[in-house]
Amino acid sequence: MIKKIGRYLLIIVLGFLVFMTAKFFWVWDRVEIDHSLSQKPLFKEFDQQKQANLLSSESEDIKTNTFKMESDSIGFEYYRCYISKDPILNGRFSAGDGFSGGGFQIDIVQNRYKISTYSYTDNIKPLDFLYTGEYYKVLDSKLILDKEGYSTGDSIFGYIELRIQRGYGPQKYIQEGKGYFKGKVN
Repeated sequence: MIKKIGRYLLIIVLGFLVFMTAKFFWVWDRVEIDHSLSQKPLFKEFDQQKQANLLSSESEDIKTNTFKMESDSIGFEYYRCYISKDPILNGRFSAGDGFSGGGFQIDIVQNRYKISTYSYTDNIKPLDFLYTGEYYKVLDSKLILDKEGYSTGDSIFGYIELRIQRGYGPQKYIQEGKGYFKGKVN
């Protein structure tokens, strides 16, 4: 009897591990590597350009990306780029005024990545914790990095393309974006 229970438990654990591994390879896309990416003259131009700011035409921040999104309903929207490693490599492209906004998050594990959307606001409502988020679907994406692995303090150079459907039914719209980015892994 105990051997039978042990076998069933082993089958369940192995089945779970196979399922999680298959889901990882199915949901997470492969990162392309281009070792010469950091040699593009575009990245040298970033050091001279100032980042556009909502309140004024330029801020003191040095520009770190050319990533911008275009939507069916609005024109172009420029994003800021933040890179961190805690414990996985994470890139965030965000647009907002400091009080509310949103953007895209790219999680990178080994040579695979997954893109998700996020938003933030300082206008919290009593039942906001019940809100599960806006529906989105990544229709197409491409991520190119300059090397396979990064440690805290490393420079990162990359290129990203996104095509995302937001909403569904008659309210759905498509967002498309692409651009180069660089930064230091924090």
